[in-house]
Amino acid sequence: MKPEALPAFESLDRLATVEMRPPTSPSGIMSGFYALAREGRERPLTHDVAAALLERQAEPVLIVTGLVDSARFPQGEVDGPIGSLALARALALLGSEVTIVIDAEALGPVARIAEHAALERVTLREADFTGDAAARAFAETFGVVIGVEKLGRNAIGGRHLVWGTPVEAGDPYADEYFRAAQAAGALTVAVGDNGNEIGFGGIREAAESLTPAGVTVAGGFFAATGVDQFLPAAVSNLGCYAIAAALAVLSRRAELAMSGEQVREWTGLGLASGLRSGGVDDPGFVGDDGIPLRYVAAHAELLAGVVHQSLLGEPWNAH
Repeated sequence: MKPEALPAFESLDRLATVEMRPPTSPSGIMSGFYALAREGRERPLTHDVAAALLERQAEPVLIVTGLVDSARFPQGEVDGPIGSLALARALALLGSEVTIVIDAEALGPVARIAEHAALERVTLREADFTGDAAARAFAETFGVVIGVEKLGRNAIGGRHLVWGTPVEAGDPYADEYFRAAQAAGALTVAVGDNGNEIGFGGIREAAESLTPAGVTVAGGFFAATGVDQFLPAAVSNLGCYAIAAALAVLSRRAELAMSGEQVREWTGLGLASGLRSGGVDDPGFVGDDGIPLRYVAAHAELLAGVVHQSLLGEPWNAH
């Protein structure tokens, strides 16, 4: 057995995939998703995502996020926007102009968080395109396009929630952003947690056995759009915090990582402004994807701890 060559990033990968899911969410799937996404890759996924982003440092970035559903998430889900803001913050500090495109229903709550966080070089844009051509032309202006917890279309063009419930609300052109960006030579990145999000297209056939029990969807459960760099995470927001931490380690800038207190503040404000937690049936639940907020904040602190310790000096690896 050989020692890990990049222990900090291996730790970030492990933290990104730690499951703390409630019994109302699919469990026992992250190790499978991770193994499929890591297959054929020598280095940890967080390392490769961060390295790819740093190679395109200072290029304009588009982040695509937001899940709305008239019944469950009338003003949007909290998972997705918070992580998107965390990534936007890190990338803006690295010199990029970042645009976050989000559904109209969620724009107000997310704008309040962005204002509270005093983010510079970060712009929110409503997803209000009226056709494929306009959406594609918009996406082609960016050097990097990132999807965070963004529902993607399956093999026959359907979008659905984790239970297989069809979704008609929300941005219908999300997949088009990625197709246009890839055709234009942009870097595409995605973070997802259940399989119905953009990014899973690269592993969808191999992951079929990880479809949530009892769920059947015409055209398949998994989203069909793949990306250049994909990180499956137990919660998409937590995956974004892990990528921000990886950027902090690679660039040796600890301030790029999120603290537990920042995550607590941003998530709490988002919930108070109308965003809702997924994973549970309680509209008033205070947390993210069914995980109470105290544990979400503690998870962010662990990621920040990995950053802090790794920047103390070169690792003393075993031989």
